[in-house]
Amino acid sequence: MSKLNKAMSLIQKFKKDINTLRSAVDGEIYLDVKNPKLYKKLLRFYENSGAVFSGDPLDDYDILMEYVFNDLETSDVA
Repeated sequence: MSKLNKAMSLIQKFKKDINTLRSAVDGEIYLDVKNPKLYKKLLRFYENSGAVFSGDPLDDYDILMEYVFNDLETSDVA
């Protein structure tokens, strides 16, 4: 799956959560604290897309936010 297709999939799958995702990427909120259910869904979404996480919660959070940031930047929502 190309980067752009994955970005569009992120936007489509989580369209009602875009503002929350943007706040998390901007460091305004901690998604795992503010919305742990959404955080777990995002982890699963990226794992199913082939993303590899370290198993360390802090590292995994940073990795996930990087993926979300990149996908938001490559979409029309940016």
